[in-house]
Amino acid sequence: MSKTILIPIDFRVASLNTLKYALERSSGSPHRVVLIYAEYLEDSISELLFYRPESKIASKITPEFRNALEVLRNRFEYQITDLSIKLFHNRSRRGLRRFIENQQIDEIYIPQTYRLKMPKKAFDLVSIIRQTFIDYQEVDWPQDNTVASEKDHLEFLFNR
Repeated sequence: MSKTILIPIDFRVASLNTLKYALERSSGSPHRVVLIYAEYLEDSISELLFYRPESKIASKITPEFRNALEVLRNRFEYQITDLSIKLFHNRSRRGLRRFIENQQIDEIYIPQTYRLKMPKKAFDLVSIIRQTFIDYQEVDWPQDNTVASEKDHLEFLFNR
């Protein structure tokens, strides 16, 4: 039976380590993966009228992040039945619970020591997930502080 897992991301390659280690720990069963990115919604009427989540997501995906997703899809091709990226705009615990129910999330994985590096208009969902009283699993991985660029993170992600 397929499970749906939720993983918060910051559109950096390093944040995909949570997904990698979650899939390595799983029993090999198929998963539907939902990557979630949280940012404040624009309050301008013109911005809201022309708001398209797909174009927002596309503007945030770097070539390195796209490559990392492809490598993960190929490496875990029998475990990932579907992978989607969703935007989340609500800082409340109730809103997060509703999102989790609507997406039919079975498991939540969050990084234990890695801190999502969120830009100014975004916020880190990890602290909200910890406060929601929802079961979640923390994933930790060895971090190399000498890794500087996204390309280095991509190499580090798949060589360990």
